[in-house]
Amino acid sequence: MRVIILLLVAVGIGSWYWNRQNSIDEESVNRFYDTATEHVLNGRSKELCAMLSKDFTRTGVNSTSQGRIQENADKDETCDRYDKMFASLAQAGRLGGVSTNYQVNIEHIEISKDRKSAEVKLSSSVSMALGPIGSIAETRDKSSETLVIRNGKLLLQKSEGAAITRTIGDRF
Repeated sequence: MRVIILLLVAVGIGSWYWNRQNSIDEESVNRFYDTATEHVLNGRSKELCAMLSKDFTRTGVNSTSQGRIQENADKDETCDRYDKMFASLAQAGRLGGVSTNYQVNIEHIEISKDRKSAEVKLSSSVSMALGPIGSIAETRDKSSETLVIRNGKLLLQKSEGAAITRTIGDRF
């Protein structure tokens, strides 16, 4: 009888742990974006790429002084963009005085009933400044993103958004 009770308790604890590790809550969503922000600020493209699901897609429109640019990318294209962006920032930093500011504001989180996915509405901004010149580029983005949990890991599956990018010749 004791063995059966112990087995039931073990199964109960195991089920609770499994469900806890394989479900999304607001705290895990906030942690996800905090971690992503840390990776962006530290130029960690590989770690950012690891936060994307295999079937990740990004669609959006970026408005610049030259017009509107439609952007579509899968995981491989996005990872390649991360690598190039951080390599460029590192090179500019070696030339001197480039500083980057990145902020994310989560506006709304809607978690699915089965707690396996979440829709997140957020805004973000990234700006770069060069020593005495000041601001040289700024992008503001509004996105709707889908997070999913797979094998206990929270991943970004889909991002749809619109951005406005201004560069040194534009008005800030």
